[in-house]
Formats: sequence, C-alpha cells, structure tokens
Amino acid sequence: MIDGKDVRAKCSELVAYHPFALTIRNSRVPRVEVTDSGQSLDIRDSEVVAGSWSDGALWGSNITATRVEVTGGQHSVHCMDNCTIVDSWLHAQYNPDGGSAHTNAFLTNGGEGMVLRHNTLHCDSILNRTDGGCTADVSLFGDFGPVRNVLVEDNLLKANDSSISYCAYGGYSPSKPYPVATQIRFIDNVFERGPNRRCGVYGPATSFQTSAAGNEWRGNVWDSGEPVPAA
Repeated sequence: MIDGKDVRAKCSELVAYHPFALTIRNSRVPRVEVTDSGQSLDIRDSEVVAGSWSDGALWGSNITATRVEVTGGQHSVHCMDNCTIVDSWLHAQYNPDGGSAHTNAFLTNGGEGMVLRHNTLHCDSILNRTDGGCTADVSLFGDFGPVRNVLVEDNLLKANDSSISYCAYGGYSPSKPYPVATQIRFIDNVFERGPNRRCGVYGPATSFQTSAAGNEWRGNVWDSGEPVPAA
C-alpha cells in the first residue's frame, strides 16, 4: 500500500510488470499503468499527476478510483476493462504545441464493465496550430473490441467549444471494427452548455444507438435544466 506519500518525488511512473493489487490512499502519484492480466488498482483520496505522457494517466484494467484528481497524460483515464471512477475530477490533459494528439477525459477503445458515477469530466485541451485537441469528455470507441456494459451516471460533463466536437461519444460508430456498443447507459448526467450553448463545437452527444441491446438514455439535462436528447 502507498499511503500518505508524494511518490512523484522519487519516480515518474508506476508500471506493473507482475500480477499484483496496488492500493493507494491519500497520496500524490505519477501515472499508473495496470495493463497486464492479474493486476488491479484501488486509488482513493489522492492526486494523479501524469505530466507529459502520451497515453492514460490511469491506464489499463481493474481500476477503481474514488475521490481522485487526475491531471496530465493524453487521456485522464484510458480503460481496457472493469474501471469504476467515482467522485473524481478528470481534467488538464497533456496537449503540447506542435502535437496532433486527441485527448480525452475518459476513453475506452473497447472493453466492458465500466462505471462513471458522480464525477466532473472535462477534456479542456484547446485546439492547437497542428490540430491537437480534445475528442470528448467521455469517448466510447470500438477500435480493438466491442464496448459493452458501461454506466455513465450523475456526472457533470464540462463544455469545451474550442476542440471538443461533442462532449460524449456513445459507442456507435459504423467505421470502427466493432461498430455497435451494447448495454450503454447514460443516466442523470448534466451537460454544461458553455459559451456556445452546445457543450461541444457541434453538440452535447453523438453516436448513441438507442436501438442497441440494453442501451438506455434517461434523465440527461443541460446545466440550465432542459433535457438533452440522445443522438
């Protein structure tokens, strides 16, 4: 267990090479990678400072983060499978001048068993001169496997009218190898309107397929109170 430590003073990353269960409490840590089988991370009441890292500040599977502030990294959380993010603040992603990377607060490129509950999700990168910037606050993409069983509930999705096309991508993408996402539930979330009144450049959400098995879009509203429809 890491408890009450500033680990960044000693290392720039925590990368697991063997099966283990890592527990972090009340600490300040660099990026954490749990991408091999048999590994897990439980981090609470802590801060993750990933700095200039070109992937997830928290990256991998079997991740539980509760009351965690995550900054830096191309993506605040890059989930493969089984991630639960609760009461946390994801923001300030790494978007260097001259780069063309697309950043995200929460991203999966395929996986299942994910919960985002009562977080502030903010992809706040500003569009740079080489087209680097945000994709979304929540991005569900079937690039390397199907996206299944994802609950996005009671979150605040923050606006960015500079580089977010939409604040949420709901998993349906005909151009992807795994185009249909199932059991995707967006429930009781608040979308910030922001300066352009649309959350993203074009709107609050896209790519949510209401007809797919187990999908549910319910109770999602603007911060001004009006309902946000599925799109």
